[in-house]
Amino acid sequence: MNTKINQKFTTEELILYILNKLEPEKSDKIRLNKLAFFVEFAFFHRFNQLLSNAEYAGIDLGPVINNYDDILKNMQKMDLIRIDGYKIRPLVSPSVTLSSEQKVFIDNIIERYSTLSKEVLIGISHLTDAYKITTKDEKVMGNKIDKRLALLETFLLDDETENLVNEDELPIIDRSKLVPYAIR
Repeated sequence: MNTKINQKFTTEELILYILNKLEPEKSDKIRLNKLAFFVEFAFFHRFNQLLSNAEYAGIDLGPVINNYDDILKNMQKMDLIRIDGYKIRPLVSPSVTLSSEQKVFIDNIIERYSTLSKEVLIGISHLTDAYKITTKDEKVMGNKIDKRLALLETFLLDDETENLVNEDELPIIDRSKLVPYAIR
């Protein structure tokens, strides 16, 4: 399971890959951002390597690709996508090569989460440890999310045997700065 990715996706290629897998009516900004986050963090959790150079930020609607609006507008100027309100249509395919294991893994994550409503996707993303830690339990918005926090996301696991986490790979946390989670 230590298959190395042939090359990392650029942020734009990751966006194109996901958009090319979505049904047109489900191809919107919210779903794109949530799927990118889930794919990226699940990939890191599973393969212990970065899938893309995309950065993610914690905002009111949960984790999103950092500066996604500017990235999408630039992609439209380059004729890579077409933006129609909140809907986004890919005009080209990404050029990154994945192993068959990685492709199947990524496609399964996209398939699993793309069927959910936007409200459910937002809700799930708000429950992730990476988002809660980065936003200090939703009190501080706009900070970038450390991808190494993906190692905490047990909901991404398909079976119990994958729940083995090497504690040396987890980011170092200053426990004196932890904020207790509030019960809602």
